[in-house]
Amino acid sequence: MSSRTSPTDRGGPQGGYTVQTRVVARPDGPALELVETAPERPRVGAPLLLIHGAFGGAWMWAEHLGPFLARRGRTSLALSLRGHGGSEGRERLRETTLEDYLADVRFALERLPQAPVVVAHSLGGLLAQRLIGRAQMRGLALVCSLPPEGLATVNLRTALTEPVVWLDAFLGAATPQAGAPAAAGAIAGEARTLLFSEGLPPARARRYAAMMTPEAPRALGAANVPGPILSAFLTRLPTLVVGAAQDRLVWRACTLRTAFYHAARHETIDPSGHFPMLDVCADTLGRRLVDWLEAEGL
Repeated sequence: MSSRTSPTDRGGPQGGYTVQTRVVARPDGPALELVETAPERPRVGAPLLLIHGAFGGAWMWAEHLGPFLARRGRTSLALSLRGHGGSEGRERLRETTLEDYLADVRFALERLPQAPVVVAHSLGGLLAQRLIGRAQMRGLALVCSLPPEGLATVNLRTALTEPVVWLDAFLGAATPQAGAPAAAGAIAGEARTLLFSEGLPPARARRYAAMMTPEAPRALGAANVPGPILSAFLTRLPTLVVGAAQDRLVWRACTLRTAFYHAARHETIDPSGHFPMLDVCADTLGRRLVDWLEAEGL
């Protein structure tokens, strides 16, 4: 096993944290990108593993949340699932399954020196929920996460109420082609303006949307089929569920139902769309996470 490591970013002119990006090879799958953001002062609490959702990558967490957490003494490791971000496997996305993604998350978990608090977004939240009781976690924060039953109810409601989002994001972006550039599958058109809050400057929304990658059709299809998920309450796993007031994909009823299923604390970020780690309230998300971590002693 080998890795390629990029030069360390000292966190801007004032320092305070370091960012190290590695692409780690493995014998049984594509090399995966891992982005570690760590404070330069003494570290606090358990490490955090950040898992992105569909069309995303580790870059989503590195933009705001990783540095925010590091400035508060928290170390985080953001994973790019295969075919996303700087990970290998883009040319095989058509063959990629949800089980492949679960294997990627397990690999990232094994790279950490101790059981982490997992922070997972959207489809990544479904992956994390499927690992409850099957992987070592000290805590779980689900951010605009798919509910325990998966994508089916979200898909149906989005197709009925937001057909532009559904057609553009779920159909248009789910067309990976071998050798295609990253922007080829980017979420485009009106959908990008519906994935973020009204307050996010259009130029930033366009930039983020252009960085998003195609998604694996087989993985999205499998996410529509409910699978066995153990309630976090039964495993005594501290859990936080965060929704966004302007989320048009995973609406508040979904996040409330997820919180009820896991007997978890529920928070709503306002204003924010489906990607609160990129939206105007990114720091609010960071504060809610830190407050919860401190309250739980994590």
